[in-house]
Amino acid sequence: MKKAIITTNIKNKKLTLIRPVSSTQIKRPLNSLLLLLLFIFMIIPGCTQHYAYWNSPKSEGASPFYQGFISTTRHASFKIVDDRGNQDVLVMLALSGGGNRAAYFSARVMTTLQHDSELDILKEVDVISSVSGGSLAGAYYAVTQDPEFVIPVPRCRLDCGVFAGLVNIDCQKTGKKQQLVIGKLTDEEKEEAQKAMRKAISGCSTKEKSYIDRLFNLSQAKVTSNRIWISREQWLEWSENRFLNLNLGFKRAHVEDLMSRDFISRWLQSWFWPTNIVRYWFTAFDRSDIMAQTFEDNLFDTKNMGFALRFGHLNPERPYLIINATDGTEAYKTKKQGVQARSQNMHFGSVFTFTDEDFTEHLSSDIYQYDVARGVMASAAFPAVFSYVTLKDFTDENDERYHHVFDGGNADNLGLQSLSRVLKSNPDRYKHIIVILVDAFIEPVGKSSKNAEPRSTFSHFLDMNFMDSFDALLKSNRQIGINDFLKENIALKDKMTFWHITFDKVDENTIDIKIPDDDDNISELNTLREQFNYIKPPSDNENKRELRTLRDGLNRIETTLSISDDNKARIEEAVRIIFNKDDACLKRIKKILLNENPNPPGAAPETAVCR
Repeated sequence: MKKAIITTNIKNKKLTLIRPVSSTQIKRPLNSLLLLLLFIFMIIPGCTQHYAYWNSPKSEGASPFYQGFISTTRHASFKIVDDRGNQDVLVMLALSGGGNRAAYFSARVMTTLQHDSELDILKEVDVISSVSGGSLAGAYYAVTQDPEFVIPVPRCRLDCGVFAGLVNIDCQKTGKKQQLVIGKLTDEEKEEAQKAMRKAISGCSTKEKSYIDRLFNLSQAKVTSNRIWISREQWLEWSENRFLNLNLGFKRAHVEDLMSRDFISRWLQSWFWPTNIVRYWFTAFDRSDIMAQTFEDNLFDTKNMGFALRFGHLNPERPYLIINATDGTEAYKTKKQGVQARSQNMHFGSVFTFTDEDFTEHLSSDIYQYDVARGVMASAAFPAVFSYVTLKDFTDENDERYHHVFDGGNADNLGLQSLSRVLKSNPDRYKHIIVILVDAFIEPVGKSSKNAEPRSTFSHFLDMNFMDSFDALLKSNRQIGINDFLKENIALKDKMTFWHITFDKVDENTIDIKIPDDDDNISELNTLREQFNYIKPPSDNENKRELRTLRDGLNRIETTLSISDDNKARIEEAVRIIFNKDDACLKRIKKILLNENPNPPGAAPETAVCR
């Protein structure tokens, strides 16, 4: 019999107690530990590939959760079938990478386009090509619906008097902006509304009327996602008027709030879920999977029920969505392919898109059964921080292959290469082509020359100097990408309008929205800023303190999946400045979309293309 010796003190006297210990008491914890270790080592070989990939073969049917809800419209493609807005104009929106800086900038530009006083330009967009942070805003718009179904009628004559007495239809005309707001209708109400629309709408093309009819039918269709796209301005207006009823309230925040959430903190918190701990250490479930789960919970699932939204659930009223990533896979060909090599356009470092074309050609997989959150994560899988996103190649069941992709910024941080593919897939269909590039690029400023220790707190665990090298790479590739796009599509120059929306449009002398805290005369400087939009910083003789400009403040917004309130305010101010009502590009685009002559009197068409 083994004995346990226990020493204790009672009233300052040392006592020694001897207590018998059963051998089973000693063996029990040891045996439990051995059994746990044995179980772990038994499951590891079978689980190393579990959760490695999430895509499905092309022939697989729809998920039982969504039967009857998946739209027949397929909007993850380069082939445009359902045009939006002006049927003679192809409008393409490219959203660059740049973490939450890009997500917030993209969202603010999109809501500003939406709320233009003359025309809802966002409703005219046919295609969105997005990269990394820009994919958060682009994909969110593609899966959501508006709180009210609006049918814009900007190119027709609209007689609102015809709709008098009809329920669930609101006819609105404010200057050039005219639209119909459609609610849910019974079969009888729907028939009456269609008759009224035929009488009320005139003076536009047959294609335009056909598009309006299509929108009317979509207004009565069920959309899988119950998430909404609502701007901060709309949210505040609805809140003040108490329109946020239960049906809208549980759908929660406006888009600007969603795009500025601290996804890094939410990602780190998700690591400590018991299921994630087990999957992370004992299966192929990795950091990218946890962030994809974070994106899904915040943006890309159905509210309340929490079903993941797939590419098959893209709202058919929304633009086509092209999410861009970078191919990180070695060149290979399956046994089934024989001497046939992979596409010459697909190689290590090239653009891989989450579209029907790339999934079918390179993976024999069904993009419409793939989760949107995972496509966004692949586009944002920044090296060193996140792992590759892995896709299975189902081309040959006897030759198991996998495809690995990561952050799209490495191949094309602007999303322009995919827009060139769109143009090639839709030749000679349009009279005009409009490309709006939302570029969240910042001019790298480097580390402060006054700081002896350039490391941040996080850099004690992972040195972030690789971010500086990546910014330097983006800087050199950025203009090359723009020039290559324009050169590749030189044949379309006479009908293409290219609008580059970037922080470079902010005057370099505009004072920052937040004066550094060490300024001695903050009130005086704030008064000056309120009086002048553009003001040069005082010279050293006028003011011994360094005064930061708005451009400098924008350039200091880091590329990460979180953003501060100050940096959000800087982006807000930049958008306000960029969308000046006298901007030549904005004027030209609206004239084209409203079927007005965009060229100045006497000017040749090619000289009027804005850049």
